[in-house]
Amino acid sequence: MEAVTNSTVLIVLAKINRLDLLKIFKQIIATKEIYSEVLEGKDIPEVEQSCLKTLFKTIKIKEPAKILNLDLGVGETSAISLCLDENKLFISDDKKARKTAEILSIKCIGTIGIILENLKQERIKKNEAKEIVKLIISNSYYLTTDLYIKIIELIEKN
Repeated sequence: MEAVTNSTVLIVLAKINRLDLLKIFKQIIATKEIYSEVLEGKDIPEVEQSCLKTLFKTIKIKEPAKILNLDLGVGETSAISLCLDENKLFISDDKKARKTAEILSIKCIGTIGIILENLKQERIKKNEAKEIVKLIISNSYYLTTDLYIKIIELIEKN
């Protein structure tokens, strides 16, 4: 499975040193705007930035044929435009960007979906999946209590 990424998931997974979870994708594609957001526009600690630089050696950088006029940031707009061009899955945790993508019939996956897919593919165990969820929450990833309970239930059912 190939996917176009936004910056949010990459940063979340880099913060917990779990970029390896992205190996469920055959190829990850990013735009130059996403590359800039991740590596140049953020105040990311050196360790995380090093992990992200290593990851970007495997990510294909590509530009959309046409940039849509969307009420989103330049990174999200370029990534969604590329998803439409390439008919690819959209990797993002950004609620507004995901909603826009879904309106355009683009399938989306975020950090939680990536964790669950790794569990489904038996790349991680249930306890590890729960620990990863706890780690992302402790690194400023917001989940409502209801959503957290639902995620734990999904992990247990898998």
